[in-house]
Amino acid sequence: MTLHNVVDHPIPNVLMRAQWARYTLVAVLGIGMGASAIGLMDLREPETKPAVAPPSEAPSKAQATPEPPKNTPIPQRQLVGNRSQNVTIQQLQALGYVDGTYDPDNHLADVVLNDPEKTSPGYNFYSSRGQNGAQLIDMQGRVLYRWRANQKGAWQHCELLPNGDVIAIVKEQRLSRYDKDSNLIWSVRGRFHHDLSISGDEIFVLARVGRMIDYIHPQSPTLVDVIQVRSLDGELKREISVLDAIHDSAYGFLLPEIAHQKPAKKGRQLDVLHTNHVEVFDARLAYRDPIYAEGNILISMRNINAIAILDGNSAEVVWIWGPTNLTFQHHPTLLDDGHILLFDNGMTRSRIIEIDPLSHRIAWEYSPGSGFFSKTQGSSQRLANGNTLITESNRGYVLEVTPKGETVWKFANPVVNRKKEREAIWRTTRVDPQTLTFLD
Repeated sequence: MTLHNVVDHPIPNVLMRAQWARYTLVAVLGIGMGASAIGLMDLREPETKPAVAPPSEAPSKAQATPEPPKNTPIPQRQLVGNRSQNVTIQQLQALGYVDGTYDPDNHLADVVLNDPEKTSPGYNFYSSRGQNGAQLIDMQGRVLYRWRANQKGAWQHCELLPNGDVIAIVKEQRLSRYDKDSNLIWSVRGRFHHDLSISGDEIFVLARVGRMIDYIHPQSPTLVDVIQVRSLDGELKREISVLDAIHDSAYGFLLPEIAHQKPAKKGRQLDVLHTNHVEVFDARLAYRDPIYAEGNILISMRNINAIAILDGNSAEVVWIWGPTNLTFQHHPTLLDDGHILLFDNGMTRSRIIEIDPLSHRIAWEYSPGSGFFSKTQGSSQRLANGNTLITESNRGYVLEVTPKGETVWKFANPVVNRKKEREAIWRTTRVDPQTLTFLD
């Protein structure tokens, strides 16, 4: 595990960042010309480089490669090339997820490590990959509450409300709300996927639709990711196109240039962005910088190795980071100090990083090396005592680690099949029992 300190820098205003963003990101991307836009090469450096920082910023001690002197001209796009030119149609065809992974320690089940003096207390809410339900367990692994749907279809993701209601996604099929007794309240059909965020009386949920987008490919349909805004009763209020937001921004060059290639196989659609996370900001950090404005939306786009913040009203990209620093990342979340915590999957090993979006520096990293890896999925949550809860999704394990990287709690999904494959867990959330009004 490596720790990095944030280096303080003067914070430029948003207009300055927007003006310089395109040119600086292009210059950085020129370093990775040989890699594909969906990260088929692990482009991470030992330390991170700012992807959209203005050239006036001083280089950080954490940077592996110093930035050019201030008087060095910024290369134009046509001079440095475009990473997206190396993407193929085959690489962009829709991705499947792992249901489980062979585990030589398949005899392990439930809580296998618990240090009460070092853990952050609470209950743990999770859904096992192949099940149409969820459970709430205590720190000893005892099941306190269970939800089970009568409708078929495994829950890809679900959110627990304080009154015991659960809003669940069955991937590519429906979004549903259940009460604490698992009774169906409402259900809407649609191509929902990956994630949802509840903000006030609204649900922000990821969905997709297949459309012909000529600038992507004139003969193969593109999976267009959208953020649907729905009421707590499931009624559709509006939609935000993530693809349009990227295409219409200074970062449109991150989209793959594949229009000249042969079309995809019949029936296959192009998963250009693979958006896998959505989170809506409240007002608590709005005073610090406009990127934290109430209603702004944090997203993760796996297939371009980028996380971004969208203006909640205009859907403009106000901040973006990741190319050449991230590989297939998941679950970026905003912390109380304005940093962003995320699961960086990588190609052969994973890590958890905490990035300061204002200085573009890594403030903390959990990177234990070999043995910690989830090729897809993955999540992380900063806990009240400063520890971090990590879901190593594909392997079906959940860890709680201290700031120094010590594992103080470990949970193994008890669902193991005859092939000794432990079922995956999309995400585990530590919950404060005092917020759950439905418990006796």
